[in-house]
Amino acid sequence: MLNRILRPVCLLMSLTAVPCGGVSDALAQPGGTLESPSRKQQTQVSFELLMVDRVPPLAAQQWGEIFRRAGASVRIRQALSSDRTEISETTRGSLRQVKATGMLERDGSIVFENRRFRQSQTGPLAEWIRELKTYGAQGNDEGKPGFGLTPAQFDLVFQTLAARVVRDPAGLELSEALAVVGLPSSLPLRMTPAALEHLKKIKHARPAGDGLAGLSRGTVIAILLNDTGLGFRPGRTPEGSLELRISPVSKESAAWPIGWPLQRPPISSMPKFVEIVPVEFSDVKLTDVIHAISVQTELPILIDHRRAIEANVRIDELKVNQEFRKMTWSGLLDRVTFPDLMRELLQDEAGTPFVFVTTRTVAQLNERAKQVERLLDQKGK
Repeated sequence: MLNRILRPVCLLMSLTAVPCGGVSDALAQPGGTLESPSRKQQTQVSFELLMVDRVPPLAAQQWGEIFRRAGASVRIRQALSSDRTEISETTRGSLRQVKATGMLERDGSIVFENRRFRQSQTGPLAEWIRELKTYGAQGNDEGKPGFGLTPAQFDLVFQTLAARVVRDPAGLELSEALAVVGLPSSLPLRMTPAALEHLKKIKHARPAGDGLAGLSRGTVIAILLNDTGLGFRPGRTPEGSLELRISPVSKESAAWPIGWPLQRPPISSMPKFVEIVPVEFSDVKLTDVIHAISVQTELPILIDHRRAIEANVRIDELKVNQEFRKMTWSGLLDRVTFPDLMRELLQDEAGTPFVFVTTRTVAQLNERAKQVERLLDQKGK
């Protein structure tokens, strides 16, 4: 059938499918979870308040009582010119010591970096103290820019996810395909309870598609999870180690993106994709056309099956036509996917270019732009 799609396409007839790799059982755990071993760690949290000039007379005594009732030790003294606010952490063996140094202001409030508490806010203060005891100086990573990681931690995650996937996960079920990715034990995958509940509701999960072998770990994991309505994000455990948490996709929580903006223009990063060729075909399945373009351009073209299904676009059933014309492969892909779908030109964490065919919605494009911009800002710090 493929020789009906593209006139300069003799090579297509000789293509054969690449056999999929075996399944690595070493990483797979019950329920499809991949978890890091837990360590018993004790955390001590202490506070130091630095008084500015003209602090209310009873403020120091009142704050001392508030911290005592919250179960935290506090030292209050006059501020020196060399003092600065900070939250530090040191670990010795199984003991983690967290120290928060803040200012006691003239209005009686206390300030720690980007946090301010008044004496009427004992509840939020107690919650923050519990967070420090649980997660250490960095606190809970939920809802924070850059997934709550330091620039060094983010860079470590990014470099780990930039390694290429050697074995082909095509045709494998989700847990087996994730195992093939080959993550190191220092950055394990963990299914959240919400993800496990989500998977129970899926009756027929789509196996891993073609075109993933050779792409980076981060992009492959994001694609595999996206097909089942899941995403992942890096995070810190209470012990301070790093992990990749799998959760259902939602607008409220940030997830690792499927691909990144191209760093080089298509003419240099994917030159065959912008070659002009004669094309002509009639009543051919859209998926066959997409596959043919991928083969001819030697470029992975991945399909967003989840969003297509949600938009009631039945990609596997669509058939398309193209009268004889000379055009670029890029232009052909635009034509056959219009109006319901569009293509994004992206690159993976290692810089390898690929094409992502997804639904055509302004909201989706805006969300992707904001998401990637936030992550690029964190990566550049």
